[in-house]
Amino acid sequence: MTAILTDMMVTNGKTMRKKTIAVDGGLIKSVGGPADAIKKIDLRKYIVMPGFIDIHAHGGGGHDAIDATVRAVNGISEHKIKEGVTTFCPATMTADFKKIKDAVRAAGEAQKKGTPGAKVAGVFIEGPYINPQVRGAHPLEHIRGISLKEIESLLGLCGGVRSILLSPELPDAVGVIAALRQKNTVVRIGHSSAEFFQANEAIAAGASVAVHTYNAMRPLNHREPGIVGAVLNSSDVYCEIICDLVHVHPAMIKILLGSKGARKTVLVTDSMRAAGLPDGTYDLGGETAVVKDGVARNKDGALAGSTTTLAACVKNMCISVGASLADAVMSATESPARALGIFDGVGSIEEGKCADIIALDKDFNVKFVMVGGEVKLRVL
Repeated sequence: MTAILTDMMVTNGKTMRKKTIAVDGGLIKSVGGPADAIKKIDLRKYIVMPGFIDIHAHGGGGHDAIDATVRAVNGISEHKIKEGVTTFCPATMTADFKKIKDAVRAAGEAQKKGTPGAKVAGVFIEGPYINPQVRGAHPLEHIRGISLKEIESLLGLCGGVRSILLSPELPDAVGVIAALRQKNTVVRIGHSSAEFFQANEAIAAGASVAVHTYNAMRPLNHREPGIVGAVLNSSDVYCEIICDLVHVHPAMIKILLGSKGARKTVLVTDSMRAAGLPDGTYDLGGETAVVKDGVARNKDGALAGSTTTLAACVKNMCISVGASLADAVMSATESPARALGIFDGVGSIEEGKCADIIALDKDFNVKFVMVGGEVKLRVL
């Protein structure tokens, strides 16, 4: 039994004082009980919270999920620990279909074997089923029409697929979304120029997450609200947001938070290979991305993911957007867990849940990370 001592803990949208977290067998045994334990970890100098959950991460630390190797997924998992992430979804990108299959297979294998850092919650397939007019950094030559049979072939690979992106306006999108929801696959929408009615049809069919809201979407218009208007108005949709202050202006993030609330706002990094590394030129699915001043762009000048961390996004939510700490933490923990349907095991500090616990200092630096009761990072 391990007792984690805290003076300040943030979870479930609340801030609590002087709580002891008892951990045993990789699970949270109790919260607020006695401190009797074989081992004690004193985190009373820091802010304790559930481990962050990044449901949209392509890479980091020199690795990318589209490298299609177990080594790459393990490398991303180790990088994610440094930013306080204890669970993540390796995200593929638009590429040759065989490459996507290999990436799904590798991530599924890594998930089954267990990763050395953050845990894999399942693959997120971003592309190739997107609108080419709103492709961002996704290569045009590999964008494909939607095929349920083809998608089902991906779902059957190592059981590794947790969610998939479909642009609502593409032929057959609504029917395929409904079919995938029957298979308990989380369907995300984005990279889309969908009109308001098309996005609402997709939501009614079961689409439940908007990918990097505002980015690669038809802009909000007072006469044609488009996909942005649809997801802001729907109580059923979780909205991803990249809060690096590059992808989206803080005022627009504040509007999103006001419309959706913290429980439906999901902080993501959309991190690419260069996350955690210096400026330079990097491979992006076989193409080139240049990182300058921490901002990644492809050869056409389009933003190519980010190099931010989830801890930085939480900090930006508090300082630049004006969110409370409790709300910012919720959007990095509980909200993504609910969006993926895994809140029964992770996303909060509660009895019976996985002992995925982190601690930050007052400047939002990650000082401690525990995954499944095992300490992965300790800078106390």
